[in-house]
Amino acid sequence: MQRFHEAVELLRELGAEVVEVSCPAFTYALPAYYLIAPSEASSNLARFDAMRYGLRVGDDGSRSAEDVTALTREAGFGPEVKRRIILGTYALSSGYYDAYYGSAQKVRTLITQDFARAFADVDVLVSPTTPTTAFPIGERADDPMAMYLADLCTIPSNLAGNSAMSVPCGLAPEDNLPVGLQIIAPAMADDRLYRVGGAVEAALNDKWGHPLLEEAPAL
Repeated sequence: MQRFHEAVELLRELGAEVVEVSCPAFTYALPAYYLIAPSEASSNLARFDAMRYGLRVGDDGSRSAEDVTALTREAGFGPEVKRRIILGTYALSSGYYDAYYGSAQKVRTLITQDFARAFADVDVLVSPTTPTTAFPIGERADDPMAMYLADLCTIPSNLAGNSAMSVPCGLAPEDNLPVGLQIIAPAMADDRLYRVGGAVEAALNDKWGHPLLEEAPAL
């Protein structure tokens, strides 16, 4: 978080007025997203039935259409895709649709309203891109929840359909890995992202000299 706070101070030095805003519905963004996204994955990927298009496995003339579909999906879908299909199918099933998918869509509306109120007072929002720096490849492969929690900061803007970008803001002193500064603007206001992101990157390069290529000194 040190590099993020330094980037915020740098924005102040560049002339930005920095204020805090309250977006209480963001607390529920992660569970809402992981109900909505798997539900959409389940619905969209149902078309991959090995009959109309795409991969087809096991079609040797001796198997039923159901067997070929099962073999094809087993071969074509990875573990995370299968996990999301199962979660989404459950969330969309009879008796659970309103309790899970329907409720998640209501949370999505609340998040969108939080953004609208925030953007009535500010031009852009900034936050860390991720809660931590990068973890080693494969470290969380067997822990889906830990993987999902890494999306904590970026999910609200995805749910609301806002413009967002991430720019590097230095290397974390604790592990010398890159830290990202997320900039969020209203939908169709991408120009704000480029102006703020470009100003931050130029200022960081002037101050530190390519913060991703060499260790940034402590301020």
